[in-house]
Amino acid sequence: MSSLPIPRYREIADRIQGEIASGKWPVGEKLAPEQVLASEYDVSRFTIREAMSRLEESGLISRQRRRGTIVTAQHPVEQMVQKLGSMDELLQYAPQTRLKPIRTTIVEADVALAQMLPCSVGTPWARIETIRLEAKRSPVCWSDIYVPAEFAEVAERIGKDSTPVFQLMEQLHGMQAVDINAELFAGSLSQRKAEALDVAPGSPALIIVRRYRDRTGRLFEVSVSEHPAGRFSYSVDLKRKEGSLAAP
Repeated sequence: MSSLPIPRYREIADRIQGEIASGKWPVGEKLAPEQVLASEYDVSRFTIREAMSRLEESGLISRQRRRGTIVTAQHPVEQMVQKLGSMDELLQYAPQTRLKPIRTTIVEADVALAQMLPCSVGTPWARIETIRLEAKRSPVCWSDIYVPAEFAEVAERIGKDSTPVFQLMEQLHGMQAVDINAELFAGSLSQRKAEALDVAPGSPALIIVRRYRDRTGRLFEVSVSEHPAGRFSYSVDLKRKEGSLAAP
């Protein structure tokens, strides 16, 4: 019994994927326009669009209005999906991931940082730059972790195991997190962070800011995690209680 023929769009997608992997199309470079590729492969633009969709789903390219089709990764990206059983789990990552510290510096909050944390302008913070890794996957995200400057030594404990930083702060300084806020929004990656995450500069990103306060209201940790688009998502299952109303 003969196997079914491979669809033409898959053949084209596999060939372009091989060309990206070989370096013919480097990360950050534009692919040829659809009409050029259609002529090159002697197929319709519809077939090319199907091939592009397959490559985009693999995290290899990003199709952007006015910019064209940009190569965003050299190899297919396997998305990490974190299932949430409770809203508490929104505040931490799966235990199989690890933080890799890159650099720790002491910074004084300028206007922009003071608004983001929030704090007073000029407040000293230790900024711990890290990358979150999971075995056999592309890096999950870049995380800038801010703690009060006097607690900068916590950086020495980061990455030894999967213990979250806010729990390390509890162990080292007894600062129990009782008020935790999480904010999610879209953004784009700077050149330095994009290179570390193996994507093109300016690539879209999911940004999660987590803020931790103790029982006195003191802000003792803020993490800013930037995830390349298509590389990480949350999955939440919700059940409606009988008699309750959903928001419009």
